[in-house]
Amino acid sequence: MKLPKIYTDKDADLKLIRDKRVGIIGFGNQGKAQALNLKDSKVDVCIGLREGSSRREEARKEGLICLPIEEAVKNCDIISILVPDQVMGNMYKTDISPYLQKGQTILFSHGYNIHYKVIQPTKYVNVLLAAPSGAGIEVRKQYENGKGIPGLIAVHQDYTGNSFNIVLSYSKAIGLTRSGVFESTFREETETDLFGEQIILTGGIPKIIQSSYKVLLEFGYSPIVAWFVCYYELKTIVDLFHAKGFEFMNQAISDTAEYGGITRGKRIIDEHVQDEMRNVLKEIRSGKFHREWIEESEGGYPQLTKLREEEKKLPIEEVGQQILKELFNNK
Repeated sequence: MKLPKIYTDKDADLKLIRDKRVGIIGFGNQGKAQALNLKDSKVDVCIGLREGSSRREEARKEGLICLPIEEAVKNCDIISILVPDQVMGNMYKTDISPYLQKGQTILFSHGYNIHYKVIQPTKYVNVLLAAPSGAGIEVRKQYENGKGIPGLIAVHQDYTGNSFNIVLSYSKAIGLTRSGVFESTFREETETDLFGEQIILTGGIPKIIQSSYKVLLEFGYSPIVAWFVCYYELKTIVDLFHAKGFEFMNQAISDTAEYGGITRGKRIIDEHVQDEMRNVLKEIRSGKFHREWIEESEGGYPQLTKLREEEKKLPIEEVGQQILKELFNNK
């Protein structure tokens, strides 16, 4: 299988982004990390926030200029929109779109609102994607350590004719090309990101941990022992295969663990589970999940609020907090 080209620092010209002014809209997880990385890369950057935003003082303490969103849009060459998916559409319509000028660039770190056509930009701007493969805190941490996390880049609309070089330059300024970026599309990034979250990262892994812990308690095992094998030891295994692959992990564990894991793992993740994965992906691709999420957010998050309360009451959460406090806070 031939892999797509990996673009690194040598492929990107930092001068291109330094000759422009970047407005970061929002100052949450990704907004703060990317703004500070841009600042440290000697890029002229400001923060666009609504009047009365609680983030305004925090941004100023970091030495960043804060402007009302419309002023940031009027006075910047690149507008990087880094607010939650569910509020981005209305914000774009009221605070960004009316003030866009010909030749400007709007940049996203998630393709969601473009792919599902919540945002439909005018034709006279560039529409780009620079999506870090990790949370903002990791984007900032790795940058400060002289490293970077990988990411995806995409050009949805190229009005000025140099959009690909712009997104490469931006990626270099926030540290992504230190590790490497891959060219993708807004659709591919959106659908695979949602699928990865729902099936593995925030869906599958937490649920299999919670369920396995519950089964051990049902059979009378100690909550502490169950917590260690179902929760704590996970990081060791993830670190092993994350570093060098599954074969490396299998070489590092016992033959008993390798044999039991492969044979029983296939029983847990069977064809039925894979069929459900396919159904989830179909819901993402068809827009069914998007419509469900819009309805949930516009309705004031009734189901999410209920689910959050249920998660807090799970036995593994209570026990885990107690164990972590005893193990690490007393040192």
